[in-house]
Formats: sequence, structure tokens, C-alpha cells
Amino acid sequence: MTTRLERSLDYATSPAALHAAFTDDAYWPARVAEVGGEGARVAELSITGEGAARSVRVLVVHVIGEDKLPPVVTAIRPGGLEIHRVEEWGPFDGTRCQGAFSAEIQGVPAQLSGTAVLEAGPDGARITADGEASVSIPFVAKKVESLVVENLQELMESEREFTLQWIAEHP
Repeated sequence: MTTRLERSLDYATSPAALHAAFTDDAYWPARVAEVGGEGARVAELSITGEGAARSVRVLVVHVIGEDKLPPVVTAIRPGGLEIHRVEEWGPFDGTRCQGAFSAEIQGVPAQLSGTAVLEAGPDGARITADGEASVSIPFVAKKVESLVVENLQELMESEREFTLQWIAEHP
């Protein structure tokens, strides 16, 4: 089974400023510390290129304690969860930037993956994400997939708010 993720987020900043934030090595540790949750950390960070030609690949590890998980999850896997989330952004060509994302839950046959585009929106920058969550657990897959997508959308909103604040403070 799979559950689709289609989401657009508008940012009241330019696409170039958003790309510059994503490719700033100080941005990622600050974002994870602010909105990544307890125990979250940047496990890998790779930035290549210069200026608009910069690309980034970051692996963030999120830890979710058993007490914060819904019963449908703890019934199939007792204990907390460790989620490995990768986000990538390529060079900015002056109008747009291609991205990709993925997440795997360690010890659970579940994953999320997709692509994203950063480009001009109606009031600044817009990121449009398109992906799918897949869980291979009989009887509860659809419920867990919906939880994964719902929680990711909430996290994306928190990350958007953080990013706008970060850009304002780091012109």
C-alpha cells in the first residue's frame, strides 16, 4: 500500500534567499535544534559548489519516544522509533531548484520518498513536494502511512516557520 503526499508551502521570501538558507551549513543544525524534536541530530551534512551553484545533502535523525507514539504503532513495534530523513537540494538556476527527500523508520518496513521543486510562488518562494509513504505491515499499513504523512506535513509547517525566521535573522 502507499499513501500520496502532495503539499505546497509558500515562503514570504525570494527563491534565491530560500536556496541560500538551505545551502548554508549553519542553517541545518539550527533548524534541527529548533524543530527536530528531542534527540534529533544532523548525522551528515554535505554542501558542494559556490553561490547559486551550491547543492546540499543532509541526513537528520529524529528520535520519537514510545510515550509519543500512537497505540497502533507501539502494538506492532514496542519502544521508540528512530527515523532517518534525507533532504537534498540542487543548484538554483535563477528561477528554480530541484530537491528530493526520503525517510526510513529503523526496524520498521516503512519509508517515505519523493521530489520537491523550489520556485517562485504568488508571494515569494514556493516549495511543491510530491511523494508517497509506503508501509509493509498487514492490516495497519494504511493507518501508519496516514500518520507518517500527517506528521511530516506538520513538521514541514514548523520547518517553514523556522526558515522564515532564520532568513530574517541571517540576511
